[in-house]
Formats: sequence, C-alpha cells, structure tokens
Amino acid sequence: MGLLISRMTSLRKSSGQRFSTFDQAHRSCYRPRALGRHRYHPRWALALGAALVCAPGCGPVEYLNIATKAGAALASAKQANAEQLAPYEYTAAEEYLHKAREEAGYSQYQQSIEFGRRAESLAERARALAVIKAQAPSASASVVAPTAAPPEPAAPPPVAPAPAARRSPSSSPASRGSGKPAVDDEQPRK
Repeated sequence: MGLLISRMTSLRKSSGQRFSTFDQAHRSCYRPRALGRHRYHPRWALALGAALVCAPGCGPVEYLNIATKAGAALASAKQANAEQLAPYEYTAAEEYLHKAREEAGYSQYQQSIEFGRRAESLAERARALAVIKAQAPSASASVVAPTAAPPEPAAPPPVAPAPAARRSPSSSPASRGSGKPAVDDEQPRK
C-alpha cells in the first residue's frame, strides 16, 4: 500500500498535475477548508433558534398547569358538597374539565386550555355557592323560634253544586257527524 501512495506522489510531482491522494493531511475530501473553521454565532441568533425549537412545546406545558388547577378546584368543590348545593356549576365544571382532557388528547391545546380555564372558574364558583348555601340554614336556625304554634286556617266554606245545564240537541254525541237532528233522551219514543 505504501508503494502505491509513494508512486502516486511521484507521478504527481513529475507531471505537474494535481492528483487527489491519500497522504494530504491538510485537505479534507468532503469540504473546503474554510467551512471547517469555527465561526462566531451571535447570541441573539442562538436564543432565537432555541425559542423556535421550544415554542411548540409550550402548549402541553400550559395545558398541564391549567388542568391541574382545574382538577384541584373541582376536588375542593366536591369536598364542599357542591354536587348537592350547586349542581349546575359543579356539573358544568366537571364536563368542561372532561372536554379539556379530550381536546388535549387530540393535541388541540389552545381549545383544551380554554376549556380548562372555564372548568377552573366554574369549580371555584360552585365551591363558593356551596359554602354560602351550607352556612345559610345555620344562620336561619339561630333565629328564635316562636313559642306558640300559629293558628290553623279555617276550612273554606262548602261550594254548592251548580245547577245542571240542559244539553242542546246539537251537542249530543249521537248527532255528531250523522247529519240527523238529535233526539232528546227525556222525551218518550212513539
């Protein structure tokens, strides 16, 4: 192998042509030497590149933050017995959180973040209503109850039956649709 390389080098030197040989350590066979030098990269360009690479990853991070807050708010509302005391707000918060998780499953992070925010606000509202309604009966129980029972209302007077109205011949069931005059049931037949 060494004989071949030395022979190629001697041929190149004698003929004046440039042959590409293996023993040229200063040259790269893949690119010019100028491309191999270290270049100065401005810091703003590096920061911009990092921001562009990381920007698509912000959707899931924000969604996870919102969904965690909404889940905690929903658990707090459930602990305050909002299922019975504020059923509309609690159920709406549950469904919005479910929809947020569904949209995140389809990588629709903007919609899932919006549904998560609605779920969080409704869960907080349900908890607040449940706390207010839970305190309302205790406030009314502290009022002193009357000692004497209220008098019972008098029974309404009896209603006399209305006099029976006589049917007109045209309204009897026998005459409907037949086209014949109605026969009064009170008159004897001949």
